[in-house]
Amino acid sequence: FEDVVTAGIGRVPEDRNKDGAIGEMAIWENAILERLSNFSRHGLVDRQAGMAFAQTIIDTFDVRGGSPASRIRLLSGGNMQKLILGRNLIDRPRVLIAAQPARGLDEGAVAAVHERILDARRQGTAVLLISEDLDEILELADRVAVMSGGTISYVSAIEDTDRNTIGQHMAGH
Repeated sequence: FEDVVTAGIGRVPEDRNKDGAIGEMAIWENAILERLSNFSRHGLVDRQAGMAFAQTIIDTFDVRGGSPASRIRLLSGGNMQKLILGRNLIDRPRVLIAAQPARGLDEGAVAAVHERILDARRQGTAVLLISEDLDEILELADRVAVMSGGTISYVSAIEDTDRNTIGQHMAGH
């Protein structure tokens, strides 16, 4: 994934536990996971630099529940998602691909994740949001494209559509 990060693309995977983080690794290790070459030389990882980078993400993105040395699995789902989002947004990517970024999160974490995505958009990051959550789509999207049965069945500017129309297309009608 380092090539993706180098190309200016951030990603928030659909399953944060399976594809976004390695639970037994420390927060700092997860923070540098997709940019390991920036933190290593001659095959050795600069732990101090990695921990400082993780602390910057923790402070900037309000990740609560652990220090850089804590196992990431000890974080709540919302704080794990904020760390994943933070490691992708810290360098202001050109594009952010976010799949179900708020799935399974409590209301406060949803608001924090959504605000960070909107901030990235305001700062010029193009956001590709993949979601089944109509509230999330209506809150975050400028344009909506509905895929049903493997094909794009509907495309519209968000201000020219509504919940019912999007929902009907999502259901294949």
